[in-house]
Amino acid sequence: MRTLVAAADLLVGAACPGCGHPALAVCARCARIMRPDPRAVTTVEAAHHLPIMAAGHHSGVLRRVVVDWKERGRFPLTEILAHHLAAAVAAAAADHDEIALIPVPTSWVARWRRGDDLVLSLARATAARLDAVGHRVTVHPVLRRTRRTVDQVGLGAGDRARNLHGAFALDRQRLPAHTPLVMVDDIVTTGSTLAEAARALAVRGWGVHGAATVAATPWLRTTG
Repeated sequence: MRTLVAAADLLVGAACPGCGHPALAVCARCARIMRPDPRAVTTVEAAHHLPIMAAGHHSGVLRRVVVDWKERGRFPLTEILAHHLAAAVAAAAADHDEIALIPVPTSWVARWRRGDDLVLSLARATAARLDAVGHRVTVHPVLRRTRRTVDQVGLGAGDRARNLHGAFALDRQRLPAHTPLVMVDDIVTTGSTLAEAARALAVRGWGVHGAATVAATPWLRTTG
């Protein structure tokens, strides 16, 4: 079977995004290297005390996998990254069997360029993984973008917060009462995006239990 898979990889030119060796997705070695290790992000000044769990650092193998998923259209990697986000969600909502996931909405430009709302797809795949191990997880894409924002790359925490202020609004949809609401996104850098998304929920009377991401940028210190 492994010989057949290797032959197929060579035929179609598929490669592991972590190391470049032939593989249909992530090779076994890179999968071991990027194994999820959820930790609480503790130095996100813009998050206003919003608890955030990240499954790993946005560096090395994990960063290369995320970049391939986001920028090169490797949609099959969604299932692999959902494993990481599921671990972070479970840590963020520890001791809760029922969880409501609120995905951060992808920008209009990114959605058009990538052909999908990747974070929403990731949230749904994550819910399916958690459901399979006994959690009751629902996904609620209730947030929408209200205006364009500039690219966040290179912006500091203050500029990111100003760029995103008022950028999200809650659609007229009900959320499940007495169920922890967990914001989900792929990467946390300064926490500005998650904080603004949580603020949009708060102004409509919904408190957020915490947030979970696949990765945190390596210059953010994490506990654990």
